[in-house]
Amino acid sequence: MIRRPVVWGMPLSYSVEPTNHCNLKCPECPSGLGSLTRPLGLLNPDDFKKLIDEIKYTGFYVQLFFQGEPYINKKLPEMIKYAQQNKVYISISTNGHFITEKNVDYILENAPDKLIFSMDGLDEESYQNYRIGGTFAQADAGLRALVRRKKELRKKNPFVEFQFIVMKQNEHQLDDVIVYGKDVGVDKVVFKTMQISSYENAIKFLPSNKKYRRYIVENGSFSIRKELKNHCFALWRTSVITWDGKVVPCCFDKDAEFELGIVNGRTFRDVWNSREYNNFRSRVLGDRKSVSMCTNCTEGLKVNIFEIEQ
Repeated sequence: MIRRPVVWGMPLSYSVEPTNHCNLKCPECPSGLGSLTRPLGLLNPDDFKKLIDEIKYTGFYVQLFFQGEPYINKKLPEMIKYAQQNKVYISISTNGHFITEKNVDYILENAPDKLIFSMDGLDEESYQNYRIGGTFAQADAGLRALVRRKKELRKKNPFVEFQFIVMKQNEHQLDDVIVYGKDVGVDKVVFKTMQISSYENAIKFLPSNKKYRRYIVENGSFSIRKELKNHCFALWRTSVITWDGKVVPCCFDKDAEFELGIVNGRTFRDVWNSREYNNFRSRVLGDRKSVSMCTNCTEGLKVNIFEIEQ
């Protein structure tokens, strides 16, 4: 409001990256494509616990995912439990390929509060068009096993959200997705618009129904379907921390291009209130278009097009 980078408190929510490794090769994911320039690795549970100890009195929500597939980190259950013991709500997004009949009970014993199951097709052709390296059969089996055992064991957690990114190759399945969600017994179905990074992928993937697009595509280029104003609430309410402790402004900084500090050996509060962070806030308040990742940002744009709760 006052156009100055004044910060009076700490974030309410965080995204923390368990790993930036992934088993799939999705065409719009830098992790799966191997295009990340930053090192690949696994979050150390001790580093995560130190962060929770610091933020548990001011923050209440942690998305324990960023780039990569969270369940690749074998220490993920330990981190989930520690956060929950400190009254921090944990959300995880997974492609489901590491949830099986054999380990589903262990997954449920160490379940996050919310589990987002990302599946963008209801058959092998539509699924593998984008989720390259995976199969619909495997993801479907994992989801069904999870929901079935959750009911059999009368578990409260996790709240299971079925997420479906709408694209050209699957937009004909939207009615079937709702039926599928009810049949499986998920708690919520969410349709989401797709993020793209090139004109070629815009032509290849964006659905014909413009209701499910976040972009305007014309004259050989694409642009976000909203006015880019010089403000960003994310810089005051949340922050993202990579597996190796780099603090970045938001989830659009996938390759830590705008690193604002490193928490290893330093408190998060110190980074949050640092000159580097405030300089970045000032830059966004003054000329947001000068920050490349902001030109593809959806803040203020409704991207969850449809939701259905059981």
